Amino acid sequence: MKENVSPPRLKWGISLIMTLVYAFGAAWFYYLPSRGEPELDVTFWGLLSHFLLLSFLFWIILIPELKSDKREDVLLMTILTVPAGLGAALLLSFALGGRESWYVEVLYYFALSLVPFVLSHRAVRGRLSPTPFVLAAVYAVLAYAWGYVSW
Repeated sequence: MKENVSPPRLKWGISLIMTLVYAFGAAWFYYLPSRGEPELDVTFWGLLSHFLLLSFLFWIILIPELKSDKREDVLLMTILTVPAGLGAALLLSFALGGRESWYVEVLYYFALSLVPFVLSHRAVRGRLSPTPFVLAAVYAVLAYAWGYVSW
């Protein structure tokens, strides 16, 4: 009996659409409250460019999977579990009580990316390895550098 397996192009398409939805949703979520603030110089397109990079940065999960036949599955599972990572980052934010420092911001990004990377790696590969933890650390450093270091 043959399994129902989605074609790889469908998985790539869903991953792309969901990544764009996350970026547009985050930009809109941050733009709406900042519109009326006189002290903030925030544009929707500036926020969108920021969140597009942060959303597509989740695709670094593909780097160790380049020659794998399950790369589409890992990517799709990672993108679909990003809300779980956001929930973990929010719980961490509440637990830390709003402390503001560079290492706390990096820790938020680490938690945001670690949960989807671990869940997708475990679900598709069936085992846990250091790869998701290394990728989450890389994501955290790159996301912090993109958002908080003045270029």
